[in-house]
Amino acid sequence: MASIVKHLISKNLVSVERGTPVIKAIELMASHNMGSVIITEGGKLAGIITERDIIRGIAKGISVHQPVEEFGTMKDLVTVREDDTVYTAVKKMAERNLRHLIVVDRDGKLKGVISVRDIIRETHVLKAISEIEKDEYVGSD
Repeated sequence: MASIVKHLISKNLVSVERGTPVIKAIELMASHNMGSVIITEGGKLAGIITERDIIRGIAKGISVHQPVEEFGTMKDLVTVREDDTVYTAVKKMAERNLRHLIVVDRDGKLKGVISVRDIIRETHVLKAISEIEKDEYVGSD
């Protein structure tokens, strides 16, 4: 049986409300040892801010005292359902070059975030990827 995404959620959800200064998101990331924070509006999913977003924003000269929506992704959010397979999540991450993926339930309610780090902690996932790689290598002859 394939592993499902909800088993990869390793940390409690950390979020900030839209309008929160980026510096607060940075402090939360540091204190919780995570690379992303969910942005909410009225308690509902509105976006995500990641380490990469922060680096890009600073490089553009945007102050970390600006609201999180100035740095984060607020449109076209890439999500995965908690009952999707880990393969589905990995495929979405690879196709969109993402390190973090928002997890929702069947009704679109926010459940958590998974990261590349969560995936590589799963030895059975690494074994499966290794088997796929072997098959592709053998098939390339």
